[in-house]
Formats: sequence, C-alpha cells, structure tokens
Amino acid sequence: MRAQADGNGVGPAERLRRAGLRVTAARLAILALVAAERRHPTAEQVHAALHEAHPSLSLSTVYETLEAFVRAGLCRRVRSGDGLMRVDGTDVDHDHAVCRGCGRIFDVERGRLKLPAVPARLPRGLTVGAVRLEYDVICSSCLRGQARPGGQDKEKKRWLS
Repeated sequence: MRAQADGNGVGPAERLRRAGLRVTAARLAILALVAAERRHPTAEQVHAALHEAHPSLSLSTVYETLEAFVRAGLCRRVRSGDGLMRVDGTDVDHDHAVCRGCGRIFDVERGRLKLPAVPARLPRGLTVGAVRLEYDVICSSCLRGQARPGGQDKEKKRWLS
C-alpha cells in the first residue's frame, strides 16, 4: 500500500513527526492503512491486512501503535457494537452512527444536519477542542430482519480475503 498524503498534502512520515512519534516502517504501514480504510478496522483486521507484507509485525505492536495514534490525534477510537477497539483514521471531520442491532458503524457527514453551537467551555473548567456526535441507530438491514447480531460477519470475511 502506498503512503498517501492527508487532505493538507502532508504525508504519513510528516504526520508522525508532527505528532511527536518516531517514524518506523510499522507505523507508516499502520497509519497508511487506517487513513485509507473507511470500514473502521479493528486491531486484528489491521494486523491481518498487513501481515503478509510485514510478517514480523505483532498484534500487540498494532494495538500499542493504534493507542499511540489515538493519543496523538492521528486516529480516533470508535465505539462499536462488537466491543472491539475500532479506529477511524480519516482526517475529514464527520460523526458516526452505530447500529444497536448489528453493530455496524456508518460515517455521517457534517453539515447535513443543523446542530447547536459548540460551547468554548464546559463546567469544571473544561475547554472544548472538538465535538463528535455518535448516533444510536437501527440500520435498514436490521429493520428488515436481515442483519445478524454482532453484524461484522460479512465485514470480517471481506477483510480476510
């Protein structure tokens, strides 16, 4: 997978440097994958997708790297119905909808809904840096009774093929 620049023309190596992280082959590969992937991958899926090209990459390294990326703001953790750590590596500002039935995660573009103004401060002296909304939804597949609880079965098969 080729390392791609973000929306501001900054490549993965420079993004790592700006975040205060050392540039390594593993970090470059993981960052490139999560930045390009829109299905909110788990650490296990990232590991499986990179294993052939990086056979020495361990699952624990993937977990530790994703945690470092979350702390540095390079990706964010997304709640999911399956209880696994999932990440979102896109730098496009958006929110998420999580299906209560099957656990699938959907991106929701900003600007489609009128939202209240974001306060600069919250009680207890908390300064607001960003607001991300998460919608609890029932997807159309669950409404039709076609989705399976845990909802990631088809997604897992796509990842591993």
